[in-house]
Amino acid sequence: MSTPMKSLAPSAQHLQFRRALEACMQAHVGELGAMEVLAVLAHLVGQAIALQDQRKVTPAMAMDLVSSNIQQGNQEVIDGLLSATGGTA
Repeated sequence: MSTPMKSLAPSAQHLQFRRALEACMQAHVGELGAMEVLAVLAHLVGQAIALQDQRKVTPAMAMDLVSSNIQQGNQEVIDGLLSATGGTA
């Protein structure tokens, strides 16, 4: 059984790193396509999981963290789209 991860507000450094990744992603979406960018990012996440200290982070813990952050990121984009369209999908 894995230990539940606690949710933390992103630090300024986290936000700066995320913004840099978002800018890079946006710069390449046009030339690669959204599905290709998703595949490359998923591959990178797999590499990041492999770099975790296996004595501290189990595969289940890593996947829980990935899943919760995917859901949060997805919701942020949906909320932004709904705000931009005045709340209509």
